[in-house]
Amino acid sequence: MAQDFFEIGFDYCDPTRWYLGQPMTSAGETLPGTFRNCLPWTGEYPLNVEIKKHGIPATFSHSGFSIYIVEAKALTLLQKITDPKILQRIPVSIIGSLENYEILNVLNKIDCLDEQHSEFRRWTADNGPPERIGDYKVSLLRIDPDRASGHDLFRVKGWDIALICSGKIKRHLEEAGVTGIRFKPVVHIG
Repeated sequence: MAQDFFEIGFDYCDPTRWYLGQPMTSAGETLPGTFRNCLPWTGEYPLNVEIKKHGIPATFSHSGFSIYIVEAKALTLLQKITDPKILQRIPVSIIGSLENYEILNVLNKIDCLDEQHSEFRRWTADNGPPERIGDYKVSLLRIDPDRASGHDLFRVKGWDIALICSGKIKRHLEEAGVTGIRFKPVVHIG
């Protein structure tokens, strides 16, 4: 039986939750997209994050550009149930909040996009920036569970916007009562 995998996304269904801005350095430089490239962060920390929309804090907060700002105790749980070398915890100071949050920087990228069952185009020299040429522009993501097997938390090579977790991670996060995220199945059933 194929292993289940899920794309982790922001839960837009709860308008009472807060929404966080982009992480920024002490000099005010924002870092859009920095934490989805699966590279370790070697810059300064803690980084600063503004609250863009006040509301109830969520365990997993999304600040755009596929960046997840996560309650520290949830990251501790993730470290216990997956290979701790695949994630980096980057401390953040949320301006106006005393809550303890960190950026989840996943360092694991897997070549597992199921081209037969996904809907996508590729960036070309005519429509994309040079660093994106050949990468996917996905409208329906499906991954190959055989190529992803043995990995619990990762980004998809060529479509690093997607943060994927195994069914095991999903179960543990749900049992821990995390808030702010939704899980979307990404394995083709047919």
